[in-house]
Amino acid sequence: MLIPAFKLEMKNPILPGLAVIGKYDGTSPCLTWVSSTAGRVFIHNPHERDQFSGAELKQLNMNRKITAIATGRINPKSTKDTLLVGAQTTLFAYDHHSNADVFYKDVPDGVNAMKVGTINAYEHPLAIVGGNCSIQGFDHEGNEQFWTVTGDNVACLEFVDVDQDGRMEM
Repeated sequence: MLIPAFKLEMKNPILPGLAVIGKYDGTSPCLTWVSSTAGRVFIHNPHERDQFSGAELKQLNMNRKITAIATGRINPKSTKDTLLVGAQTTLFAYDHHSNADVFYKDVPDGVNAMKVGTINAYEHPLAIVGGNCSIQGFDHEGNEQFWTVTGDNVACLEFVDVDQDGRMEM
């Protein structure tokens, strides 16, 4: 018989497609999800408790309708994941471990899908954002390093080694 290691009661539901796992301290996985259309992001970290409340759950209020969420190591000099939150026309990067904004960018084509990965023309990881007929890539400082046009709205993004050369393609 299986016995659960821990039990997590979430009073806030997870919106479909808006949940990720990030290692914000570089080692411990944290469940991160969007709970409402009002822009509330919850981060569950069973390895660290809030110094004031003792809670394992932290909440970020974005005050925007969140359309995409991702985590990944976009800073090549860091071992920690960065939380990326996309809204209808903005991209926000947040360092949860340091409780600091990394960058904030206006994305006029919108943020429908998001992924962190490396594109062949650029050696460092980028925050790849798919929007209305375009795909953009931002580095760890929020500078646009990649842009291309697509034939339609981008609904999802993924990196796969299609040609089995050891490099991931988008």
